[in-house]
Amino acid sequence: MKHIVFAFFITIVAGCASTKSEYVFDGSTVESTKQGVLAVSKRLKPAQRLEFLMALMAIQFSDVTSVYDILGDPTMTDEINYFIIGKKIDGLNYYEVLELAKSSPTKVSVSSK
Repeated sequence: MKHIVFAFFITIVAGCASTKSEYVFDGSTVESTKQGVLAVSKRLKPAQRLEFLMALMAIQFSDVTSVYDILGDPTMTDEINYFIIGKKIDGLNYYEVLELAKSSPTKVSVSSK
């Protein structure tokens, strides 16, 4: 029983050990990017999660120069294109992703109407 409790404790501590500033995104594959985004998103408060998702969208569309770039590429109509994002956030942590989004010419905002 002691071993089970100890293993459970270690698992909880290990899960909490990777903070937003320490977690580094692996953009080498679509799946690793998606897993990283989901893992970080789960640890965020709702307002931070929204800010993070808006940052990812700004990064995804940062190279778009016209509507034709989107219409000509069916992968751009996906909600989040982990392939594009993965190439841009590989090796970055949460805070660096937010900074990258700020430098993007594409600005994303949420409006409630």
